[in-house]
Order: sequence, then C-alpha cells, then structure tokens
Amino acid sequence: MKKLNYIISGVMGLALLAGCQEHPMTTINPAAEDGTLTFEINTPAYAGYTYILSADNASETMETIYVREQPDYGFTAPTQYYAQISFGETFEEGTFQELEQVGFRQEYPINTKDINKGITLLQGDNVAENPGVMDIYIRLRAHLSDATADVTDSVPTIKDAFSNVIKLSVQPYYMLLQDALPAPYWLVGAFQGWDNSAAAAGTSLVPMSLVPGYNYNTVTGAGEFTFTGYFEGGQGFKLILNPGSWDVQVGLVEGTTDLAFNDGGSKDFMPAESGYYTVSINSEKLEGSFEPADVTPAEHATMEFVGSFDNWGEAPYVMTPMGLKHMWCAEMTFDADYEGKFRNDSSWSANWGGDSFPYSTVKSGNNIPIKAGTYQVVFNDLDGNYYFFAK
Repeated sequence: MKKLNYIISGVMGLALLAGCQEHPMTTINPAAEDGTLTFEINTPAYAGYTYILSADNASETMETIYVREQPDYGFTAPTQYYAQISFGETFEEGTFQELEQVGFRQEYPINTKDINKGITLLQGDNVAENPGVMDIYIRLRAHLSDATADVTDSVPTIKDAFSNVIKLSVQPYYMLLQDALPAPYWLVGAFQGWDNSAAAAGTSLVPMSLVPGYNYNTVTGAGEFTFTGYFEGGQGFKLILNPGSWDVQVGLVEGTTDLAFNDGGSKDFMPAESGYYTVSINSEKLEGSFEPADVTPAEHATMEFVGSFDNWGEAPYVMTPMGLKHMWCAEMTFDADYEGKFRNDSSWSANWGGDSFPYSTVKSGNNIPIKAGTYQVVFNDLDGNYYFFAK
C-alpha cells in the first residue's frame, strides 16, 4: 500500500528532485507553492433567476459550475474540485460550508440535497421550517495532492487554489439534519455483467462491509471498508461509490497492485487465479490494498430472515444469492418495529444477529432491532455484515 503522498511523485518528483535527473525538469508555478494561485469559473446562465430547491428533486443536479481552465500548476495533472458556499463574499474561516460532492473534471455538478444541506448548516440555530429566498455565494477549491517535499514535512508542496466567487439566488427547503450513514463502495464487475446502474444496488452490485468499531465520518459517511470474497481468475471488477455513476471509482495502477482512486483509466482488479481475496480501502485517506485471503469459509445453500414479525419462522423472507459467494439479498417490508435474525435454514444450524440498525457494527448473536419500513436487505454470511437500505 502506498500513501497518497507519493501517488503523484511521477508528476511532481521531477521538480522536487531537480539536479538529480538528466532529462528536462518540470517547473512548478510559484503561485501554486505559496497558495496565491487562482482560477476562473463561469457564471451560470440562470444566475439571474431563483433556484427553487425541493426534497422531491433531492437527487438531481441544481446547477453545473464550469471551470474555464485548469489551475496553472506549471504542469497538467488530475485535479479534484470542491464547492464552498457562504452568505458573504469574503469566505473568512468559519463563515462557509464545503459541499460533500467531489468533481473530477473541469465541471462541478451541484447536487440539490448537497447544497440544501450546506445552506442548512450555514443557518445553524436560525434554520426555519419555511426558508425564504436568499443569496448565497459559491467558489470552487481545487486540490491536487497532499504530497510533501519530504517525509518530515506536513505542509503540501502544492497548495489548494480557489476560484472567483459567484452569487446565486436560492430558495432552500427545510431539512432535518442527521448524521450521515456509512457510505460503502460497491463491487461492480464481470460477476454481474458490469451493471453499475442505481437499480442494481443491493441486487447485483455488492456493498463492501463495515469495519467493526470504526468511527465513520458523520458528515460524509467516509471511512474504512473491506470485502473478502471468492473471485474467479481472469474476471475483473472495480469499486464505485455511487451506483449509477463512474465518477468516484477505485481500480489498480497499471502494472502494480497499488490502488488508483478516481482514475477512469485505471485497471480492473483481476486475480490471475480463482480464490478468496480481500480488498480494503479508506475512502478518507484514499488508500487501500488488494491481496489473497487465507480463509476457508462454510458455504450455505439457502438463507432466510426470520423474526418476531413471522413468529420466528412461520413465513420467513427467503433471500436470493447474489453474483458472489456468501452474498444474499431480498426486499423486505415491516409494518411495525420488530426483531429478527438471518439463518441458513429452518434448523438454525447457523444464524447471525446484531446490535444495530440499519447496518451492522459490532457483531453479536443478539436479535437485530428492525424499524418499520421497506428495505433492500443485503447480507454477507462470511463476515455477518448486513445493510437495510431504505427504499
């Protein structure tokens, strides 16, 4: 595993190690090193109108911000863009919110729910149930890398660059803020026909498992995720964050076992031989690993979910095998709060529970506390991880 500090060394190392190379050097723009580098974004065509936000359109794009030209680092390299919003033009520390969405091209699609949440956080204790029209100011932050000049330095060599500020008129909707649920990456690949559609989430797209005891980011849901499974030799797969999109993905750096984050040209994870392998990532630090797993787990022919809703087995939910061994799914509806467990058959020869909902954290044999609602349920019998994705 390599830290992100060194991932772009092939790009910037030429400048940082000047004098040690015989071929032409790459020169870093001094403004990129001292933090004064800026870049331009276009004012949207509808900036003079009011954007009416609605919970019904929460998943849609409110507006797309276009970058006129990539920040002039002195060289060309993949850049990440983050949107920041404020009620004022100065963007002094503590007066703005950075949105969760990340842009990887010279455009930034502003998600309706994302910006509405940012506006709600800006309002703080002054949030109203019937917000009116308000002016907000937006700028983009361009981030290249956390790479430093040497291992003892904590300050990145290339500082973040900021765009000009634009003003938009927005009418937000009332949003009750809650901590974000963990946001697992999903396996997509030859095992399920490379279907990355939103409809495939929890039916053929396989979510990675949570790491017991890990404290996930309560704003973004980012953190550590892992998956151990049986993979056929020569069949590739990748990881994506958002079903229906390839924008945030993980593959391999060509010719290595190093993980490549958000590179559409990265190579598939592709074991040469069939067997069990473990892929692990940290979606905050953008690092991870892929290696063989020394496990010989039991395999189950059937899987059910039973509980107090069916008198513990009178009418169980029979789960469907997914494209990878040990993975099961089913749509379930509960008309009230219940308790439940997964079991491999009616004999209870193997069963799995948990202490939390809607996902597993600390593994236990206790009954899972279920909240009323309809869910797409995904269960991993190898590690006991489960998700109840609300529908």
